[in-house]
Amino acid sequence: MHFANPFYFFLAILIAAVVLLYFFRKQYHSIINPSNLLWIEAMNEWQASPWLKKLQHNLLFWLQIAALALLMFALVKPLLFSSGLAGEHLIFVVDPSSTMSAEKDGKPLFSSAKEEMLDMADRLDSQQVTIILADEEPEIVLNREDEPGAIKAAIESMHLTYGHENITDSIKLAVSLSSESRGVIHIFSDKVTEASIESLAGKQPVEVHNLGEELDNLSLMSFGASRSGGKVTAIAVVENQGKEEASTNFRIIDDKGEAVFERMLTLPPNSREILDIPSLPDGRYYHAEVLAADGYSADNSASTVLSPEDPPVYAVGDVNPFLIRGLQSIGIKSIQLDDNSLATAEQGGLFLVEGQVPENLPEGPILIINKDAKKTIELNERPKGSASPILEYTAFEKTYIQQAVQPLQGTFETIAESGGHPLIQSGRMNAQPAVIVNFAIEQSDWPLQPGFPIFLYNSYQWLSRQSGFLGNFQPGEEKWLNIDTAGKPLELFNEEGKNLGSFSLEKGNFKAPYEPGVYQASDGESIHYFSVILDDREKEPGFEKSFVLNETDLSKLEQTVDKENGTVWLWLATIALLLLLAEWEVFRRGLGN
Repeated sequence: MHFANPFYFFLAILIAAVVLLYFFRKQYHSIINPSNLLWIEAMNEWQASPWLKKLQHNLLFWLQIAALALLMFALVKPLLFSSGLAGEHLIFVVDPSSTMSAEKDGKPLFSSAKEEMLDMADRLDSQQVTIILADEEPEIVLNREDEPGAIKAAIESMHLTYGHENITDSIKLAVSLSSESRGVIHIFSDKVTEASIESLAGKQPVEVHNLGEELDNLSLMSFGASRSGGKVTAIAVVENQGKEEASTNFRIIDDKGEAVFERMLTLPPNSREILDIPSLPDGRYYHAEVLAADGYSADNSASTVLSPEDPPVYAVGDVNPFLIRGLQSIGIKSIQLDDNSLATAEQGGLFLVEGQVPENLPEGPILIINKDAKKTIELNERPKGSASPILEYTAFEKTYIQQAVQPLQGTFETIAESGGHPLIQSGRMNAQPAVIVNFAIEQSDWPLQPGFPIFLYNSYQWLSRQSGFLGNFQPGEEKWLNIDTAGKPLELFNEEGKNLGSFSLEKGNFKAPYEPGVYQASDGESIHYFSVILDDREKEPGFEKSFVLNETDLSKLEQTVDKENGTVWLWLATIALLLLLAEWEVFRRGLGN
């Protein structure tokens, strides 16, 4: 501690003067009074306030001394020393990966990192703060902010993204942001090594806060299920990453919440066991878990959605041979059916129809080649395609088409046209996914184009994925969904049925939730399942010690900050004023005599 205005200590002279005045005050002598009148009055006063009588010779003196001392200390303004933070610009690089959910002393590492940052925010002295979230694509959460409230709010708003951290690009970004200022980079993670960032940091001071500890971790490394030969089989890999033998219970739960498989496992240290599950009851999805209290629960469970088998393709009636050969070139065999054998088609099959659609066609996705010789239209303009997954990589605009036909009745999206006439459309027919080609294959050179089999493949994928399974996603992964929602938003739900919000595919790519698990996406007519799974690199928590790079440069930026407490002098002055009021009351009552 030191003082902002030390020259006010000369007021101590006043304290000495008060002491000297008491030495030279008038002296009184006791005189014997034969009358008992004054004696009675004095005794009554003693009995009324004996504690004041004990202080009457000293109270006024000490009140004056105390008031003068407090006023003097209020004027000199005491300053408190505190340890400051090095650098004019502090850059926090925060690891939001799944392993930061591991616990240390009963608290997630990510929460500990936020507490450290909040503590540093309390020690700032008009310094700027930038926060970078080290996700797969580094995100700047806060840029050169010096307002403490905004800094703390940004820290509190951060959350885990469960993806794999991208420390490399985040440090590159941090170094570029601090190049024009005396900046210091603080990295909050669990397993950053000196060798991995030394070349990236250069001469930039970097302090790494590795918050983790060594864990005896049990991990469910992989889990998957598939339908084959009329039954569901599954496989799982469990790994003991600890240094001691571990026993655990492994079980699989179906979409109804019932345990359908369970087994006790005993694994030696640093070993893994492969579980082959030969049969499971049919279900939409399965959830596997390892029951272990190992401090890192995110890798103790995994979910898988049972993806449907590739549906068979049924060619109904007379179909152009180019279509059959095009399917064969992409590895899809078609089954020929006529009107009388449609009932033999398996449920979930995809139908290829050229010409009139049979009235007894079973329900299922359909690819229609609409060719009506009585309603042909001559085309004079080159085809134009839209940004549809069905036409992706097909270069359809290079196709020559001589004639087209009138489109079918219904509400369909036109994805290719010529002179305003629809050539290819997609949508739903009788509540089933449909792709419609409004020209005869023989009226074009399309089969000779390299994009023709690609169109058939895209159509097959689009039609087969319009219901059921959307696939597996990484946490927060963005992906174009090849499904038709008829302009309706997708409502997202977790396993517990909680609505997580809605998403419109017309406004951009679909973004998966961050937390691993099974989710549902519904457009009101159909339900689509998908799973969010951990990156394999997040299934083994790491541990490294904290360290500092370029410590010499860091020490040059360190500073000791004298923080003036703006309320100390006010409190001292207030107390002195109260003492002066007490002194006046004592003097008024004559207690100073």
